[in-house]
Amino acid sequence: MRVVLSICVFMLYSAMCNAQTITFVAEDLPPYHFINQNNEPDGALVDLAKATLKNTKLTAKFEIIPMARIFSLLKSNPNAVALSLLKTPIRAKQFTWLGESYFADAYLVSLKSHTDEVSHLNHAKFYQVATIRGYSSATYLKNAGFVEGKNLVLVSYYQQLWQMLYKKRIDFVLTNTLTLNNELKQSGLNPDLITKRIHLSGYPSKLYFGANINIDKDSASTITQALNTLKETGEYQAILQKWQLPLPSTANKL
Repeated sequence: MRVVLSICVFMLYSAMCNAQTITFVAEDLPPYHFINQNNEPDGALVDLAKATLKNTKLTAKFEIIPMARIFSLLKSNPNAVALSLLKTPIRAKQFTWLGESYFADAYLVSLKSHTDEVSHLNHAKFYQVATIRGYSSATYLKNAGFVEGKNLVLVSYYQQLWQMLYKKRIDFVLTNTLTLNNELKQSGLNPDLITKRIHLSGYPSKLYFGANINIDKDSASTITQALNTLKETGEYQAILQKWQLPLPSTANKL
């Protein structure tokens, strides 16, 4: 009787493990992750997550939500995984990093009408540089020697950021290639009026499947191994090509 009971408990436990659902979360940011015309999550990194879990016993659901809710879920739900989380020194120990999903090169951008020659971050210290308060970009600029009230402007929302740039109240914005066009579109501004001025190669650029710190170890290992396999077989590269996205510089090394 005990043997039968033990077997039943084991089978129930195995079924629960096999039925475990990973909740992938991301903000509305086409073509990487967004809600399509059929009101379904879609995008390059949604495809990547689906392909990653295709040959595993894990299942997935997707939520396209604001960043504030993303961080809330990542801290409260042990099965939550962000599709494109920037790994910074501060975040390194706050989450479990399952593998690189994409990249987001950082730039100082300005209006094209800003004709002064500025080719290095130190040169920008003679101008007004802005970013979002509380973001890792603000910490990056402060560590580089920028001082709020002198040459650093911090605002609460990206709409404020771009309005200030277009009204010439600031000279540069620190942003990344992932969110740039979407933010300008949402702000009702013409992206043809700006230009990428300085590439900040020292700024963290790798995006990861970033998970809750307490995610099940077996699930984490399964996702990491499956993602690596996609890169080895070329399926990862094919997904990015389908969405007409450039490959990360590390893609051919994995």
